Amino acid sequence: MLNDMAQALTDNADRNLMFAPFFADLLKVNHQALRKVVAQAALNGVAMPALSSGLAYFDAMRTARGTANMIQGQRDFFGAHGFERIDGGADHHGPWAASS
Repeated sequence: MLNDMAQALTDNADRNLMFAPFFADLLKVNHQALRKVVAQAALNGVAMPALSSGLAYFDAMRTARGTANMIQGQRDFFGAHGFERIDGGADHHGPWAASS
C-alpha cells in the first residue's frame, strides 16, 4: 500500500489520497464492511477510536453540505456574523437579526 500511496502522490501531490483512483476504489468496495465493524464494536462496548474516526472523516468528506451550515447560523444568531446563501444571494442574516 505504501507503493500505491507514493504513486498517488507522484501523480498528484495536492490531492487527498482518498480521491486517488486506487484508494477511492478501495473505499467504494469496503466502506460498508467498515460501517459494520464500527457498529458492532459500538454495540458491544468496544472502543475503536481510529476506525470510527476514519469512518466519520470519510462521511464528512463525501457530504456536500455538512454541519458547518449550522455553525454559520449559530454564529449569525449570537453575533450577527451573517452567512453565505446557497442560492447565490449575497451575504445574509437570518430572520432573528430583524427582530432583535
